[in-house]
Amino acid sequence: MKKTNLLTMAFSLLFVFFLFNAATFAQSTDPDNPTVVVKREIQGINMSEESLVYYYTFTAGPGILKVTADVKKGNAAGRYAAMDYSLLDSNFKELKSVSNIYENERNIEEISLNKKQKVILKLEVSNGNFKVQLDGAVNFSGSMSGGNQNIPDISGDTTTQTTPQICMPRNGVIIMTMKNGKKAKVDLNTVQKIEIQ
Repeated sequence: MKKTNLLTMAFSLLFVFFLFNAATFAQSTDPDNPTVVVKREIQGINMSEESLVYYYTFTAGPGILKVTADVKKGNAAGRYAAMDYSLLDSNFKELKSVSNIYENERNIEEISLNKKQKVILKLEVSNGNFKVQLDGAVNFSGSMSGGNQNIPDISGDTTTQTTPQICMPRNGVIIMTMKNGKKAKVDLNTVQKIEIQ
């Protein structure tokens, strides 16, 4: 019984870590596999001297989607931080485009969506720390999410559920080292459902 409790506790800690950090560390540069957005704020950094393009996806509409974008200077000497972004539909048709957001500027845009749909955020950042906040008619439940096959779909209204939603890869092996030094392995291909209690 004690071994089961230790294993459950270890899983819980690991999953909470993934839950709170998945959106920060997952930065897809592949338009065919955009990062699934699971919370209202997207943050990241481009430390290189070249512009990088990131892709994210979420469900929004119907109603007004509000996008707040900020960028701050990165590390490349003599270069200004800048950001451009586009909101695209599932067929990559442009819904809204914003260019030339420079360091220490805040840009706020609103877009009216007449239906619930998948939205792709294409974000280009040059030498900067970026933050994008999504408010209004946006749903992070993942019920219409697509793209990144390494992040499971999350269904339901997360604002009313008592069990935290977990972002985990669909395949691979989790290796956990317990306090007593013993290791436990779980093959994610064999897992049907994960819950934290």
